[in-house]
Amino acid sequence: MATAAQTIDAERRFYGRMALAIIIAIFIGFAPSFYLMQMVSYPRPNPPLTVMTMLHGLVATGWLAIFYTQVRLVAAKRRDVHRQLGVWGMALGAAVIPIAYLTAMQAIPRGLHPPIIDAESWSAVPLLAVPAMALLLWMGWRNRLDPQAHKRFMLVFTICMVEPGLGRWPIFPPTMAGHVISNLLAFAFIIPLLMWDRKTIGSLHWATKVAMGALAFGCFARYIVWGLGIWPAVVRVLPG
Repeated sequence: MATAAQTIDAERRFYGRMALAIIIAIFIGFAPSFYLMQMVSYPRPNPPLTVMTMLHGLVATGWLAIFYTQVRLVAAKRRDVHRQLGVWGMALGAAVIPIAYLTAMQAIPRGLHPPIIDAESWSAVPLLAVPAMALLLWMGWRNRLDPQAHKRFMLVFTICMVEPGLGRWPIFPPTMAGHVISNLLAFAFIIPLLMWDRKTIGSLHWATKVAMGALAFGCFARYIVWGLGIWPAVVRVLPG
């Protein structure tokens, strides 16, 4: 049976590896259009960057940097610095949400969407992720004094960023099948957390259940609104 110290060390490795996996998935997806723009080839056209898309990319990247730093600070037993940086991290995470919303709204008239669906309908992909991420961030802040709940909410908040990056991997064709597969793989990033819960506490942590529900909404609610055909009417009355 693992000792408490061994479990803590294993937990630190788990969250560190998850952070790296998320960052790598996002970097590969956005390398041609943002991180390494004009430095690497890409089989699909890259639209020019606007001020809003650049701001969106910088803020999201800043969150990823802070998330990884926070994980490393806990591993280094620097919880004092972790708590101080956490306030700024939450502020940056809060900035991610409205900027993501505005970026999605501005993408509609620019026609930034794959050929599988029209621009208004495609906007459901980023816009339906916004309330899911807002809930996860709020729950992370609300449970900041409960480390086990807090870290799970923050991890899944960051997992929400995987789907846009993974969907840009060139191995997924710009078809509905390619989109569904990449989306399922992005959702599957939560599986290691489910396995970790089963291994360490014997069941799913309550925070994992709530976070998984929010992630499922962000990933799969789009198919419901597409099937109902109601999203274009909804997005036309949204501000922005």
